[in-house]
Parts: sequence; structure tokens; C-alpha cells
Amino acid sequence: MAKGRTDGKNQDGDQLQLELVGLQAGGERPKLVVQALDEKQGVLLAQQVGPDGVFKMPQEVLKRAARVVIGADDEAGGVKAEGAIGYRASEFAAQIRNGTLALAEGVWSRLLFHWVCVSGSVRVCRRRPRWFEELFVAATEAVARVPQSLARASQSVALAGSRKAAGLALSERLAPSLNDLIVQPFFRCYPVCLGTVEVYRRTCCCCWPIVIDDLRIDDLIRDLEVIVEGLPKLPPPRGGFPPPPPPPIDPLRTPFFKGGALNEMALNAASDLRVLRSVPRDQAAQYIGSRPYLAHRLCSCGAPAKVATGTIQEDGTFNICWLEGWHLLSPNCYQQYAYVVKQTIGGTTTTIYDGLAAGAWHAGSDNPVLTSYNAHAFSCGETGPSDGQAYVYLDLIGDTESHELTTPDAAGWDRVLAPGATSGLLFPNPTGHGHLRNLGGHLELTFNFSEAMGEAAVDARYFRVSICRADATGAPTGTRHYFGDGLTWQKFSAGAIVPETLGPVPPVAGENYLYRIPYNAVAGPNALLSPGESWTGSVRHHAVINTLKVELNVPDAADIASQASNHLVTLEVFNAAGERLRPLGVPASGAPGTEVARPFKYRRWFQPGGSPGDDTKEVPFAALTHLYCWDNREPVADITRLVFNNVASNAECQFLVGDGAATFGIEYRAYVPDQRFQQSHGIGWIRGLNASVANGGVGSLGSFSPSNVGKPLDPPVNSGTNTFELMLTRLDPPAPPTVLEKCSFAVTLTTFAKTTDGASFSYPYNSETAAFALEIE
Repeated sequence: MAKGRTDGKNQDGDQLQLELVGLQAGGERPKLVVQALDEKQGVLLAQQVGPDGVFKMPQEVLKRAARVVIGADDEAGGVKAEGAIGYRASEFAAQIRNGTLALAEGVWSRLLFHWVCVSGSVRVCRRRPRWFEELFVAATEAVARVPQSLARASQSVALAGSRKAAGLALSERLAPSLNDLIVQPFFRCYPVCLGTVEVYRRTCCCCWPIVIDDLRIDDLIRDLEVIVEGLPKLPPPRGGFPPPPPPPIDPLRTPFFKGGALNEMALNAASDLRVLRSVPRDQAAQYIGSRPYLAHRLCSCGAPAKVATGTIQEDGTFNICWLEGWHLLSPNCYQQYAYVVKQTIGGTTTTIYDGLAAGAWHAGSDNPVLTSYNAHAFSCGETGPSDGQAYVYLDLIGDTESHELTTPDAAGWDRVLAPGATSGLLFPNPTGHGHLRNLGGHLELTFNFSEAMGEAAVDARYFRVSICRADATGAPTGTRHYFGDGLTWQKFSAGAIVPETLGPVPPVAGENYLYRIPYNAVAGPNALLSPGESWTGSVRHHAVINTLKVELNVPDAADIASQASNHLVTLEVFNAAGERLRPLGVPASGAPGTEVARPFKYRRWFQPGGSPGDDTKEVPFAALTHLYCWDNREPVADITRLVFNNVASNAECQFLVGDGAATFGIEYRAYVPDQRFQQSHGIGWIRGLNASVANGGVGSLGSFSPSNVGKPLDPPVNSGTNTFELMLTRLDPPAPPTVLEKCSFAVTLTTFAKTTDGASFSYPYNSETAAFALEIE
């Protein structure tokens, strides 16, 4: 520690002059400190050098000293280690000439410090599971499309054309391009305003512009090959066979994410490799130069070092500055910065964004937006800032925005206008999620309560959700059921994640099944959060509708013959006294209990964000009701007989012998109880063992998809056919195709339904497989 620190002008003893050789008149003089240290590195004297270069070093101190150190002032009574100059005490004494210690410019210039700053912002994105799945599929499909052998190009054009249908399953599940996915608007991103940001820096050199014949292109291709080899891969398509299993449950454990951050290099590796292998060298050079994450790979970069740590501000931004000495960079060298963001969650420090692991490097002037996908990260608030208006609307069904629900307009507090054939279904416009899909399973409903709803003027404290069957006119019929399961959210409080039970609460003024509204505000009579607290965790819904409950699906006696599956889901809000609230100027509901009018609005989200005009419309009734159409009945796939040369047989064991032109097909039934909800059905066959599209061992038969065929009381139908020659032809390039004499086969019929819970967008299916053998005489 420092000892005896004084100003050089005022201390008795030998006065010395520090001469900075080369310092121009008016030039910046570094703020310096001189320390005398004993053999145990104890500080005998610490003295600041005056603005005129004068300092004191008493002879008795110098005699006791082992070393003398000169360096920049660390503002704590000591010397900055960076750039410090050390002398043995005898050397220091020998360096003094006529009371002057001279330092060369190359030495003292290291002691000049300047401010270095970086800035940016941090956010956490709650992307839909479908987005992660599409990202995974797009990247892994790119892996499948990387050419592994030029010899495959010699496959028979005729045979390849015959098997075009076998690739339909693959094309149907292709996701949008990676670029399209990455730039999709982040509708569910929120600023992170509590945490620390660690700043790392590295120096990169030898970053010469890439040229056409640059050997570094080949080095980069080899690097990409190594990365692609380690990426997960989807199974090859198998015609009508069931699709491959979905991507991993936790996409953040795939190589496409590192430390909660997107790994751009791994995500694009397969696509980049395919391009660099196929384009001319001049285009390859241009391609690499337009992608910084590839161009940086061509440079020689040093090891990263942590240079600073700062905190995130209330608005989610950070501005971190530090003093350091001047760095003289060699020509064609530059510095990059990476960031690591940490939060204390439940008493444990958790990294929510690791730019080092993800290889996310930035220039000091970039002002980057650091996006975390870590599910445990907590934000400033995820209900959005209040715009001063009091309203509530249905936000999400599972992970689907509610504007995708084809609900008719409300006709009352508990009813809608007469439904049509597509009412209550999801996705009225064809999208990557499907088209006009029926609901089923457990539906998680999330509402958007504006913060003004909780203020004294409205005093909305509780909500209630109920379900009732709808008749053909859109009116409720039968018994009304209420969501009454326990509902607990989590919040960040005093460094820990703690549960907050929303309900159901004990009856209030005789009203049951009430739940507290989890506002994000930390002020107001209905707030559930205190200063410094915020909602976190994966549970963000307000109710779960179990469409599998028998009592919700049994029609009333008058409706017993119909196939109606429409249901009405109604939201009501109540104040602290248990009084039902209705918007000003709307008719009373007439429902049991006390009801009062307050200044707020029910709204319905009817068009995507960013569309012309308002995206929500007012619902002028005393409650908010939507129509849902659900049907949990399973699809049917039934192979009734095998068809040889148009003759059907249901024999248990079938060994079919014919010439090369003989045909094979199946007789089958494929349907869902309500034809509107069949997505498609397909018929695929596979030959022997280890078959694939590449060796000709996988194919498909024509079908009547997506129409229902062979429903009960209807006869089954015949599929399209393939010839024996086609099915027994083996592809083994570069050798010509070989027609096998005989082999065993399996044929599979798969029927897909449209049923979804709004969160999972895979298509439920049933399948049946039959075995047989073919032989060419």
C-alpha cells in the first residue's frame, strides 16, 4: 500500500527533476507517481511527480530501497502496473545526472492514458418454438444439401424423375431461408435492464484483402467442412413414411447457439460451404468479403483479454469506459470486442449471453444489440410500457398470435355471430404453420392487460375464464365450465426466483374461479411486484383450456346428431370488491352478480402487426368472447389389401412374382372424422435393409391426398402403382443402375391431421405398414 505520499514541491529531502525527452511545449504530460520499495515490496515512499516534473527522493529512503518504480497514477495512491518502469535502487541512483532523470519518448509515452468506451444494448427474445424448429431445420437441411460426391450427378434421369414424389416429404418440411428467419421481426423481445457486461478485446492482424487465387479460401473451406461434420443432421426423406422426429427439445443445446447467443458461423456453415464449393473463385472472394464472420476467420487474431466490466442501465443500454495506455497497432491490424452478459438468478451468477463462445465480435464503434435467447434471463418487463389507455385483448393461443384465429365478431358478452365452415380455426392464410387448422390438446391462453387496467380509475384486479359449447348461431348452449386449476408465475426478487400464486383465490363477494392479474407495474393498488422485481420463468399464460375433457365435448341432447365442435371461451374482469367490470357505454351482461361500468375497453386482435390501420378492434360488450373449433379425434391409416397387377389380396404373406412391367399398389383407407382436418396422407415403400433415396431403395405410390378416402360405409380405394423394375432397380453410381432379381419390401400408409394446440405445429399422424416381397421372372 502507499506510504508517505506527498507533493514533490513540499517534502524535505533531495529534489529531483523528471525529464520527458521529446515532450513538445504544451504537450500532454502523464500524471506520474514514484514509489520506493523495500526487498519485500513494501512501499517506503510514494510521491506524485509535480506538473513541472519535480519530485523528492530522500537519500535515506533510497539507501533502504531495493527498487524504484515510476508509473501512471492509479488514483488509489499507487502505480498502474501497465507501462510501469522499474529500477534497482543502485541503477536508479546511477541514472540520475545533475539531479535529473531522463526518460526516452518511447518509454514515457506508454504512461499516457486515454479513455476507451464501448456502448450497446441488451435484450432477451422469447421466440416461438416454431421459430427455433424452422431455424434448426433450415440449417440442417442445408447440411443435407452439401454435395458429398460428384458421382451422384450421374444417376439415371429417368429413375430420378420417377422418384420425384419421394422427395415431397422433404420439400414440404423445408423451412424459410436462414436469412429470412434471422431478420424476422422480434415481436417478443424485451430490454434487459439488470446485469453486468464484461468486455473482452482481441487484436487481429494479417487481414489482407482476399483475392481470387487466395489460398485462404481453401483453408476456410476446410474449416467449414470440420464445422459441418459436427452439426446435427436430419434423417433422409422416406416418401410417405412418418416424418423425422422434431428438432431437439432444447435448441439452445445445439451448435447453432452458444451461451444463449446465436452462433452465426455454425448456423450458416453448411450454406456457406455449399456456395464456396460451387462458385468461381472470384465470386467466392466476393462472397467471403461480404460476410464479416467469414472474413474475420481469415485473420490472425490474438487471445481475448477482459478489459472492463460495467452494468446495464434502466433502459437496457450500456456505456462502459476505462482508461488505458496508447496502443500502437501494426499496419493491417485492428481490435475487436466481444461481450459476456451475466445476471444473478436465485443467488447464482448466470451467463445469459456469451459473445466469446458464439464468436460474436464487434468493432468498438458498432453499438451492438446483444440478443439473448436464454429462457432464464429476466427483462425490464414483458408486458410493454403503458400507453395510458386501459384495455385487454387475447394475445396468444399457445405460441400463436390471436389474429390467426378465425373467430366471428362478438354478438354479445357471451356469444359471437353465426359461425361458418372455417370459423374457430387457426391460420386463415396459408403459412409455414399450415392452413385452417383445428385446435386440440391443452390450449394455453395469454391475455394482454394494459397497465392502466390496474390503476384506480378501472381497478381491475381479477380475471375469470369460462368455456361453453356454441350452437349453430354462435350462442352458448349447455353447461358453462370455468378454468379453475392452480396458476403460479415466477418473479425475480432480491436475487432469487420466487413463485407468485395467481389463483384461484378464495371467493370474493360470492364470485368463484378468480385469478389475480399479473401486472408488470410496481406501483398501484393491484401491483404484485415490488421495486426491483420483475416476472421471469416460462409460465406466462393466464389459463389453460383442456379440450380433452369429456364434459366439454359431450353435446346436449338437442345437439346429439351434429358434429359441432365449436366452443366459446369468455374472459371477464373484476375489481377488488368482486364486482364485474364492463366498459363504459356498453350494455350490461345480465349475468348473476354485481356489475359496474369503468373506463376501459375489450379489444380483439384481428390483423398482423404492421398492417395498415389499427390492428385491434373494440368489442363493445361486457366480456370478451372468442369462438374456437376443436376436434381431438385421431386420423386413420388402414392398408386393407395389396394390389398386384390390379388384383387385390389380403393374404398374410405375399410373395409377388412377375415380369419387370408388373405393377404393385395397395388398397387403403385414409381419413379423419372431419375431412376439413386432414392435412394429407402419403404412401411410401422401402426396399430391404439400409435403403435410401440415393440408392433407389425408397419410393412412393400415388394417393388421393389430401381428400378423405375409404371412410366407414365407403369402400376403400386403390393407390397409384409402381413397376417391379422401378422398385427393384438399385442405383450405385458411378456404376450403371442394376435391376435386382428379387427383394423384400415394406409399404407404409401415413395419414396426417391438422390438429394443433397453437404451440406445436407438427401434424399428428397414424400409420400402418405391410411387408411383402417382389421377384422378376
